[in-house]
Amino acid sequence: MIAWLRKVNRSKNYVLKRTKLRLKLNLLSTVTALARSLKAGREMDTNHLVIPFIGKGIGDAIVIGGVIETLVKHNFRVSVIADKRTHFLFKEWSNLEKLYFYDPKNKKELVKTLRKLNPFVFVDSHEITHSNVDVFNLIRIVKPSKTIGFTNKYRIYDDVVNVKKPLGHISTRYKDLLEHVGIAATDYDYTVLIPGEDAEAAEKFIQKTTMKKIIAFIPYGSVSERFFSLEQIQAISCHIAQYHQLFHIIILGEQHKIKSIPDSECVTKNTTPSFFSAAQIIKDSALVISPDTSFVHVSRAFNKRLICIYPYKILVAPADNADIWGPNYILATQVRLKERRVMDADILPILELIDQQIKIIVDNDSI
Repeated sequence: MIAWLRKVNRSKNYVLKRTKLRLKLNLLSTVTALARSLKAGREMDTNHLVIPFIGKGIGDAIVIGGVIETLVKHNFRVSVIADKRTHFLFKEWSNLEKLYFYDPKNKKELVKTLRKLNPFVFVDSHEITHSNVDVFNLIRIVKPSKTIGFTNKYRIYDDVVNVKKPLGHISTRYKDLLEHVGIAATDYDYTVLIPGEDAEAAEKFIQKTTMKKIIAFIPYGSVSERFFSLEQIQAISCHIAQYHQLFHIIILGEQHKIKSIPDSECVTKNTTPSFFSAAQIIKDSALVISPDTSFVHVSRAFNKRLICIYPYKILVAPADNADIWGPNYILATQVRLKERRVMDADILPILELIDQQIKIIVDNDSI
């Protein structure tokens, strides 16, 4: 009975939060739309696009990286507004017009800078989440010459991209964006830029760790629902140990999370704390095993053989996270769980997939 009441209470809280969010966004978009109508006819043409990246994760940044490259190749100037979660990633992009840092507690300087920047087109290229309160507020205050979004539910956008497959993979909406601005989306793909010093650090770590083929194992995602249990981690490590003559496991992840996993003859924790060094290790791996979507997207960027585990998650019904944020490439094997937590899943089917992938790698080497 108590468990049922807690479940009902969580559901009520979720609905209440969603309702409050919609009210906030509707108010902000209505106020902005009314102000915009007063300056009708003053819209200016420009090739400068500003993309906000507020409240988004590393995986989102990797997916959009190819969009930026494609836009720049077609003579658009692209600037990005990023917060602390992804600012470090975009710092490596030499083809950005400008990178702006967003701090929700201190955005006065950013607002001043963006106001001076006009004319530019503000492209809100993400699904609607709680972070859109910050984005909508920026639009309201800065008043860009034009706004582009992906939904017509809010009046804040001047243009809305025609999303052909609303329940399709996230990359399809970025292709729709490219077509919206007049670019064929045939050459779009993910992009990860690894600084030379991070690549060198990873190479040195690998050289002192093993001369065997690498299996990169990411046991923990960004949220607890994407955590393997210690028993599952041990089961995977022990299972791969039977191939120790050919393969060595390198454990990737945040240092404080992977600290308790013991090293062994065929398992070594990565000690280079940089995300880019981890990306280089994935680039050098024969196989990647990950429940973390950031590393799923890194694996796709480098076209690596991958086993990725997706717990059951519906974003906004009926949109399935495993469809929209899936790996979406030939060398990836996606495990779609019925469970909401990876740690509750049966590990045996995953072990069987590891055997299959290792056999393919070994067979390809013998050709």
